[in-house]
Amino acid sequence: MSFQIAVDVGGTFTDLVVLERGGKVHTFKAPTTPGRIVDGILNGLELVADHFKIARAELLAACSKFACGTTAATNAILEGTYARTGLICTEGFRDTLLIREGGKRDTYTIAIDYPAPYIPRELTVGVRERINSEGGIELALDEQSVVVTIERLKHLGVESIAVALLWSIANPSHEKRIGELIETHWPDIPYSLSHRTSPTLREYRRSSATAIDASLKPLVRRVVNELESRLRGAGLGGVLTLVTSSGGQTAGDEVIECPINLCLSGPSAAPVSARNVIRAEGAATCNAIVVDMGGTSFDISIINDWEIPMHREGVIAGHVFGVPSVEVKTIGAGGGSIARVDAGGFIHVGPESARSVPGPACYDRGGILPTVTDANLARGFLDAANFAGGTMTLSPAKSEAAIRAEIAEPLELSVHEAASLIGLAVEQSMVAAIEDITIRRGVDPREYIMVAGGAAAGLHAVPIARELGIRKVLVPPVAGVLSAYGILVSDIKSSFSRSLPAATDAFDFDSVNATLASLEAEATAYLDRMKVPAGSREIRFSAEARYRGQVWQITLDFNHTHIADAATLAALEESFHQLHEKLYFVRGNDTIEFTEWTALAIGRLPAITVDHGVSEGGQGSDAAKGSRQVYMRELGGKAEIPVFDGSRLTPGTRIDGPAMIDQRLTTIVLYPSTTATLSANGSIWIDLI
Repeated sequence: MSFQIAVDVGGTFTDLVVLERGGKVHTFKAPTTPGRIVDGILNGLELVADHFKIARAELLAACSKFACGTTAATNAILEGTYARTGLICTEGFRDTLLIREGGKRDTYTIAIDYPAPYIPRELTVGVRERINSEGGIELALDEQSVVVTIERLKHLGVESIAVALLWSIANPSHEKRIGELIETHWPDIPYSLSHRTSPTLREYRRSSATAIDASLKPLVRRVVNELESRLRGAGLGGVLTLVTSSGGQTAGDEVIECPINLCLSGPSAAPVSARNVIRAEGAATCNAIVVDMGGTSFDISIINDWEIPMHREGVIAGHVFGVPSVEVKTIGAGGGSIARVDAGGFIHVGPESARSVPGPACYDRGGILPTVTDANLARGFLDAANFAGGTMTLSPAKSEAAIRAEIAEPLELSVHEAASLIGLAVEQSMVAAIEDITIRRGVDPREYIMVAGGAAAGLHAVPIARELGIRKVLVPPVAGVLSAYGILVSDIKSSFSRSLPAATDAFDFDSVNATLASLEAEATAYLDRMKVPAGSREIRFSAEARYRGQVWQITLDFNHTHIADAATLAALEESFHQLHEKLYFVRGNDTIEFTEWTALAIGRLPAITVDHGVSEGGQGSDAAKGSRQVYMRELGGKAEIPVFDGSRLTPGTRIDGPAMIDQRLTTIVLYPSTTATLSANGSIWIDLI
């Protein structure tokens, strides 16, 4: 036996996808163990081993590749459990993290306080030095002040150090020297330098990214080392990789060196998974809105003409982490999101979550507050006896009691009406979040399909799509573990950036080409370290560019290893005009400024042929498994609707709504005026009539 295993550790469940030799895929869920994520992974591996009727050690010994996505970094930022970190900055700039960019992210919401700095001011120390924007040294580094600062941070009990000097991206010599002094005077302390972590314009964003990176180093080193040592100790003999914010895999050593790349590790793989499924469906085009609804969050991403947009605007808990990452919008609207009624009689759902412990009330683990999962159970949308692949039994009585006490009685509604209201409220939050990254950016969601992933997305996909005018919903065969499947099929990836100003009216070809050559060398060295064969390598280049006078840049991809002459530059300029017009419907005539250059190293992994087993089972008519009483506003209240066993459907089987399709790790609710059809690849296509 031979396996590949991919794991996505979420806030509520740990999802596992196992690929057998021959292409057969198996999916599993195990409760996440907060604070002990490796325990949750090992518990999940026990489920896998039991399924194959072998010992866990035998399973791991037969595993050629183990890929993991973890929310450890994201959760540490959200919960404030990162290391006590000191910041060394240029003298006179101690308030960079406090002032930020001049205001709150939501200026008009009075109830939101101005956020505290990521590193408090008392742990921020300035040193005497000054480099100008051209890289010239205005004031030489006072090395004695650096030594004094290091001793002061020792006294303050910091566990890591961030170094972010003004204009280090133009000349990093002072930051490099501070790194050498730290290694000399405090060799055991981890530290991060801003010109390496985030070599980009904007003092706050670079400082924030460096502070986050430094604060995560002790935690991520501990988590990665524990993960590797315990998996090796349990019998793993194959390759271990982790998934980064770019949606690609990399080695544990690379993550330890730059742990900020672990932010949004799991969600970044969802659009990779969706694109893989759409390609398997034989689609000629791929424009999709990908939603992944798990137990804690609702993640949204976009695929435009097969491309997954990347950005540097990543924000967690109000702090910019700013490294190149898959654009994912996350809101607290998962199955475990808690519903409540405020003093004015308005219902709210999330962002607070019951997580896996104590969990929703229906888990019967001590949770007493109603959640979205409780509402779906009370509405009859879930099979209480076969939840999470049959690993859990839910308590309808506990759900109804929680909803009655917290929602129904305060609003003078029946339990079923209150449960339906919880569902409506969370769906409106989801619609608003999707509109944020589509309609408000000039993207018409009616021109896209929706890919519904996560254990809970199938319950809410139809009403969300209908509200947005989307006519087709795709539920993949791996919907319940969408991100974990994306981890399985993702490539090796890492990006390398360098700040270098250049403008089309005075372009320094030599400096730019030297920078591109240096980035290409870094990318090649990375692919060498990852042992990627020569025929499986790709290096993509991009630049951050803008019209002169603009504040913000856009990312411009290009396929040149160097910019040889004026004709090549003119082609690059025309590409920028076209991209700007596509994004903003405006084509300018101004000089174009380039501020940063990036090389993305990609190691293509061998294509995986997947067998989802759709040819197994009986005829389509054998899939009917009875009926279930549900509460659905569209049917006027309580109604009996047919239920189908998704594992027994055959390709071409058509089901008209209202109906439900039960799958091992998810349930799909078909509302009136919808039709579902199973494809030959095992995906369910829902048409909204």
